[in-house]
Amino acid sequence: MNKMNKVYLWISLIFICYLSDSKGQVNSSWINGVSDDLKTFPIAVWLQDPGDASAYKNAGINLYIGLWQGPTEDQLSALRTAGMPVMCSQNSTGLNHLNDTIIIGWTQQDEPDNAQADGSGGYDPCIDPDVIVNIYNTMRENDPSRPVYLNLGQGVSNINWGGRGVCTGDTMMYPDYIEGCDIVSFDIYPVTSRYDHIRDNLWYVPKGIDNLRRWSEDGKPVWCWIETTHINSESKPTPFQVKAEVWMALIHGAKGFGYFCHEWYPSFNSNALLDDPVMLPAVTEINSQIQQLAPVLHSPDREDIVTVESENTGVPVDILVKHYGDTLYLFAVSMRDGVTSATFTLNGIQDGMVSVIGEDRELSLSDGSFTDQFEGYEVHLYKMVSLNTGYEKEGNTPVRFYPNPCSELLTIHTDLPIQYLSLINMTGSMVEIPVKGGDTQFDVSQVTPGMYLIQVLTGNELQYQKVVIQHHL
Repeated sequence: MNKMNKVYLWISLIFICYLSDSKGQVNSSWINGVSDDLKTFPIAVWLQDPGDASAYKNAGINLYIGLWQGPTEDQLSALRTAGMPVMCSQNSTGLNHLNDTIIIGWTQQDEPDNAQADGSGGYDPCIDPDVIVNIYNTMRENDPSRPVYLNLGQGVSNINWGGRGVCTGDTMMYPDYIEGCDIVSFDIYPVTSRYDHIRDNLWYVPKGIDNLRRWSEDGKPVWCWIETTHINSESKPTPFQVKAEVWMALIHGAKGFGYFCHEWYPSFNSNALLDDPVMLPAVTEINSQIQQLAPVLHSPDREDIVTVESENTGVPVDILVKHYGDTLYLFAVSMRDGVTSATFTLNGIQDGMVSVIGEDRELSLSDGSFTDQFEGYEVHLYKMVSLNTGYEKEGNTPVRFYPNPCSELLTIHTDLPIQYLSLINMTGSMVEIPVKGGDTQFDVSQVTPGMYLIQVLTGNELQYQKVVIQHHL
């Protein structure tokens, strides 16, 4: 069966965004505190005081993860007043708030893959993944309407890290840990690391993203944590390094991220990010730019359009390509601390102007390529408007999808033959369904219920619409 006679259906849980008033989009079975809005990208802080929620909201944060010895009634009240959604422990207070939309997820125990303190100055082994899966099953039985979040330690990326004790180097455990959650994340802080082989090697952040995506078979959203403070080190990341870590994660497929705001050096400060007159405005600017690009980040990847070649082979440049509306977006980052020149070649696009987002400059696209310079770990974000990518702006030829919501047969009405159809989530899971020429109805009775972005290619026009799949009991 050739490519034109296939439909690729991308299905599974969507968990991609949250608004500051608890709106977001997830699998439709996660009905509490979420919506279908695609205009926000999840950006979190870890274990912060609810009294600071408004300040974090002003900095572009739209999610709290974790509450110290909570949730408590006072904590939830403060977050509700600030309009800041939270993922928290499923304790008795949390279970008494199952109808409270300020809670939009439940958290597992942090870093179960690490050796666990035994309370006597020593350490027990890491937690057996079966224990985490059993906890997950109980949490889902208590409340199937919210996702369960699990954060893993730096062993995800720093494979031979000794902090896992007897579990050190055992990566076979990670797919089993991932079975105990709906959203998985990890943390590694390269700038402030105590280990020479990690320190300042920012690429350990995207390495962890790659590993989690592989271990989950791209079946669950992958998030990560970004350093912003001294933590326990004399070193401290610069705004340039924080931006690099963020965009490395996004370019490698992170569907959300958070900032670690605590520090213990030179003295303890749980909200050191808020007290930093340099880092706070820089993070606010990063967050603002990401929110402006949220619909683009949530759109399908277009790996077929652009290739990149780095002049310095020791400094690779990684890219993420999106086609949204009539604009092609190309996000690029230098993956090592060295200088290079990168040449980008665009398939089927010959000439035009390339805007560099946030840098007030343009580059010339000539004979299908353009070149730009990169310092070590430098990020450049490009866009090319109204270019002929082979897919025109949606809406030129009428296409109707019905019924919506749909439970069995989805009908697509168009005057042109359907060349390609897909239901897309942000993790890239795929089910292949054959399509015969002239088909206008598609069986979705076996598709997991939820909200999807459907895209259909007719002629040379790619059009989009949201569709809800729901099955009657």
